[in-house]
Amino acid sequence: MRNDNKRKKLGVFGLILVLPMLGCAPTKQARDVEPAGFLGDYSMLGEGKEGEALKIYINPSYQSTCHDYDKVLIEPVQIWVSGNKDLAEMPPAERQVLVNHMHGSLVDELGKHYRIVRNPEPGTIRIRTAITEAEGSWVALDTVSSFVPQLLVMSTIKEVATGTATFVGRAGAEADITDAMTGERIAAAVDRRVGKKSYEGVTQEWDDVTRSFDYWAERLAYRLANCGAMPSVQ
Repeated sequence: MRNDNKRKKLGVFGLILVLPMLGCAPTKQARDVEPAGFLGDYSMLGEGKEGEALKIYINPSYQSTCHDYDKVLIEPVQIWVSGNKDLAEMPPAERQVLVNHMHGSLVDELGKHYRIVRNPEPGTIRIRTAITEAEGSWVALDTVSSFVPQLLVMSTIKEVATGTATFVGRAGAEADITDAMTGERIAAAVDRRVGKKSYEGVTQEWDDVTRSFDYWAERLAYRLANCGAMPSVQ
């Protein structure tokens, strides 16, 4: 009876250890990012604080004017290939899948807070975005390496040097948010995310990239709707 109780306690303890691992975010922010040129003017942007994009600008007046906006105009997502060999050589069909996914994420998240419009109107925020980096993960190797100690050691060495793990994807994006009527910049951001090792691995080549798109869309919508405030849970 005592052994049974001990096994039960160990089983519960093991479950407590495993659940946080499975609940971890599948991507993480990279250590740095190089502007791709999409925004044109980067002079307003500064280094982001913890939880923010790597480079970011928020208009100081937005906190007092944010409630003036109840509509959003989402421009077609662009692929910005300047100096990016991976994107330049990607098959057109795959590039289309990526821009469609990012646009869909923006519509889904921003649509929770704003009315989506197709033309500029008073009280409209204009969203311009570009994918500036996209590299798919090696699906089979990403899954296997989660369970092979030798590969995990090799991956850790690379991660210390570059901020991205071996066999996982990465994504970069830039966003320009303006008043649709006046063109005044409300916010702008440049960010980059990379996949990270998980016990689940990935099931599709572009999982890390599309998860990054979903993350960005959710954060962007939240901060705009909440006058620039950060989510309470990072």
